[in-house]
Amino acid sequence: MSASTFQGPVLVYAPDRGIGDLMWHLPTMRAIAAALPEGKVVLVARPSSRASEVLKAEPSVARVLYAPHYKDRLKGVREALDFHRICRAERPRAVWILEKIDRPAIAAALAGVPERRGFGLGHSQERFLTTGPFLPKAMRPAHRIEKLEAFEKAHGLVVTSREPSLKLDPDALEAVKKRYADRPGPWLCLGIGASEPARTWPSDRFAETARRVSDLFGTVFWVGGPHEAERAKAAIGDLTTAVVACDLPLDQSAALISLSAGFLGNDSGALNVAAAVGTPCVGLMGTAPVPAYSRWLSRLDGGQGRIADISVEEAVAAVRTRFVDEHWGDARA
Repeated sequence: MSASTFQGPVLVYAPDRGIGDLMWHLPTMRAIAAALPEGKVVLVARPSSRASEVLKAEPSVARVLYAPHYKDRLKGVREALDFHRICRAERPRAVWILEKIDRPAIAAALAGVPERRGFGLGHSQERFLTTGPFLPKAMRPAHRIEKLEAFEKAHGLVVTSREPSLKLDPDALEAVKKRYADRPGPWLCLGIGASEPARTWPSDRFAETARRVSDLFGTVFWVGGPHEAERAKAAIGDLTTAVVACDLPLDQSAALISLSAGFLGNDSGALNVAAAVGTPCVGLMGTAPVPAYSRWLSRLDGGQGRIADISVEEAVAAVRTRFVDEHWGDARA
């Protein structure tokens, strides 16, 4: 297949698996899209990122294609074959790989994609890319956000803000407003979910925190996955201001967070969504804490990766301080 047949879209390959990772990459994806005549990219992401749901209303992303993440011994071969099939089907004129891994670069090269860009970072990926400059090897230990900033600058991408400013589905917003129309405000969301125990603050501490800020918030929503609903109900007990909202689809959960005055939660996708939709949020940090990349986000760090070292008193103080300083009470769902 000749290069002239590759007149399709520009693919952006983002291999990270979390919703939070996806939020960090949004400014970069928008900048790539803004440099294109059509103003849109096709995003290739992991299914666990739930990108098709999270970015449902994102104008810079035309479509989302999923590339599974494998864990077996042949994972490299399988991932390369998957992306090769995507490239053959889409016939992209360019591929931007927002990582250093070589598998998508190899697949794109074998498929004949004429323009291929990636982080490089001194890895073998560089041999299969057509267009530099590449990030230096010295940047390997840097956080992903630092790498994205350096990559944007190297490739002439214009990013005026690192704020994700996530676009929300109007239908999801209306559904949440209707469902909770009788719940008094201001609203506070507690993000109780996390991907691992080391990032999970105890449920009883969330409950005690909710009790101690009940004078500030008319309703406290417990946000997480469906599997966390029973844990939330058990912790809440007789707390009358509490509402378990673990059954909401992802777009409505994001809408609920956006309609709330504030957010307190684990280092998770929900925390990053809160920052992305402009809701003041306090993150409870355990292992590999996310940096305070957004003006909406502040952190409580237990130290040495121990989220359990964060006390209820610290969480309450952080919420109260930001409630007063940032006038959270002026927000009304």
